[in-house]
Amino acid sequence: MSRAEKSSYWDAFYSSRKKGAPAYPSQFAAFAINELTDVDGVIEFGCGNGRDSEFFAAYGFDLLGLDASAEAIDLCRSRSAHEHARYVQCPAGAARDEITSFLSGKRKVAVYARFFLHAIDEDEANAFLDLLSVLLPAQSRVFFEYRTVDDADQEKTFGTDHYRRYLDHSDMLANIERAGFSIDYQIEGHGLAKFRDEDAKVGRCVAQKN
Repeated sequence: MSRAEKSSYWDAFYSSRKKGAPAYPSQFAAFAINELTDVDGVIEFGCGNGRDSEFFAAYGFDLLGLDASAEAIDLCRSRSAHEHARYVQCPAGAARDEITSFLSGKRKVAVYARFFLHAIDEDEANAFLDLLSVLLPAQSRVFFEYRTVDDADQEKTFGTDHYRRYLDHSDMLANIERAGFSIDYQIEGHGLAKFRDEDAKVGRCVAQKN
């Protein structure tokens, strides 16, 4: 699936408000909020309908939400209740200026990306990690959650008609470390991203910029 086809799919997905993902925060966001100590802001990549971004903003964090889908960003802006939450339509690979601007005056931040790494191809993922390695201040933290290879054959609530790249958890951790991050916490399993009848097999990782 080309980048344009991915964008078209998600624009159609988020243009239908009733069919989109739920508005309440994900299990991963509830986990991450307890780990967001001593950071000056949160950047979410692939923010979708803003369910997790708004959750972080509600706790007072400066928030930058990025998504390649214009429809997703329009939805986030229409729902946002926080002046310190900003949403920008921007692919991760073109986000350097947005990240740099957000980082101004901040000592360290958290990057949060749920179900994002498996939605981009390998080259894009490596470029994304390299970008974070270059731009993030030392001791900034990253929070990633993604579908792993054992999830490929499971039924999906939102179907299989869009791009998913099922990741090897060990390989993903190694790539994160190669990009200059130290793994603080990692786990792979079921029960971490359950939605309705679907219980995805996912990997989770929290890492710190060296």
